[in-house]
Amino acid sequence: MKYFMVTAKCGHVGKNNFYKGTLFLKAENGKEAARIARDCPRVKHDQKDAILDVKEIDDFFFDIGNRLNHTLHYYTCESVQEQRMYISEIENNIFVENWVLEEPKKYTKRHSLRNTYNWDPEYESYKNNRYIDYYAA
Repeated sequence: MKYFMVTAKCGHVGKNNFYKGTLFLKAENGKEAARIARDCPRVKHDQKDAILDVKEIDDFFFDIGNRLNHTLHYYTCESVQEQRMYISEIENNIFVENWVLEEPKKYTKRHSLRNTYNWDPEYESYKNNRYIDYYAA
């Protein structure tokens, strides 16, 4: 088994943001290390570019890196409130996704569909007849 240091995009730091996290893994090769890292908790599983870098390291740096990750509250916290208490530890490694910087207007959230339904004629008939008791007959 070889030791690898994998840098990946991690989530839970706000909309359209990512935390550049470092994971220390044992694997046969770099490709397997990247696959294992993608399945780790907090790593963005659904993005193709979630794995930023894979480097082979020796066992000394592997042990130091694992101990360092266990001291970071980002990997050990169990709630959003607890993570917010220690945000000062990770704020230097939080970045905005590249696609947000390139096209900010394209990805807007639709807040409500109520206006669409209010202009729909079928919805209008539903509003007029919603208090009819069909089981009373």
